Amino acid sequence: MATSRKPLFDPDEKTATEGTPVALPPEEALADEALDEDGDAPLTAPPEADVVASRALMVGALLDRASLESKRDASRFTALKTWVDELGLFGNLGADGVELFEAKLGSWSDEDIESVDWTGEELQLLLWALEKAEFPAFDQRADTAKLVASLPLLAVAEPFLEEAALRSIDDLEVHRALCEAMLEAIRSEVYARSLQEDPSSFESDEDLEELLTSVAAEGFDREAAAKKGPANEAVQGLRYWSRSLLTELFASGSPHETHRIDSAALVGLDEATLATWLGIAHARSEAMAWLLEGDEYETEE
Repeated sequence: MATSRKPLFDPDEKTATEGTPVALPPEEALADEALDEDGDAPLTAPPEADVVASRALMVGALLDRASLESKRDASRFTALKTWVDELGLFGNLGADGVELFEAKLGSWSDEDIESVDWTGEELQLLLWALEKAEFPAFDQRADTAKLVASLPLLAVAEPFLEEAALRSIDDLEVHRALCEAMLEAIRSEVYARSLQEDPSSFESDEDLEELLTSVAAEGFDREAAAKKGPANEAVQGLRYWSRSLLTELFASGSPHETHRIDSAALVGLDEATLATWLGIAHARSEAMAWLLEGDEYETEE
């Protein structure tokens, strides 16, 4: 699962990521992110419905452009560029995204195609936010062809933009919490596996130590785990943390029960499936962050 080398929508926004750990407990991580470099709370504002709709159209157009790499339909390529330009949709893309979109048919690398393919996860959540799609399960990739087919590509798009309506902020917040907790749990498992596969690569760091201290306060037996070495202590601590996240996330009465994933099932996933889940969770977390913070999210370092 490659990381895009060409930022599509913004230089700081990616469509997929490798499995780097998120070691800080959420309340402390959020406390750090809540302040800007001057120690002040940043001003954030969710994008308006027509802005979300415009972005959905651009993502759909980009996905359609990706399909032309194999179809080599020059007339559709020309029509697609004209349609995007007339609606002013290029403003949704970063400079590299525009360059990629307008590149000669057949010039995209496999990495370019894969990177754009991951934006299907974003399109799913944009359409969900616009009440035009269901919130997807985390164990399935978005049906990109179906999503793109639901958009008015190369057609009159003004009604889609002008009549757009968004779900409530509360609904968006609830589902952002789901995406971020799932991402954290999956990243922790990815990190645990990397240490399990090569214990000699273990290097303690402040964030990991802080996490281990946190889970120890919740009942994790660090002393027992450390008897088999520091790498084993870290592996077991990371999995304890992941298990705790999922247990709390899907507790009785949780609004997320329909998306329940058992921690044992997560540990038992094969490598390819785990990598896919990581990409899904990351792409959806990024999409939810943009839906709630808009441009402020995209400009954060």
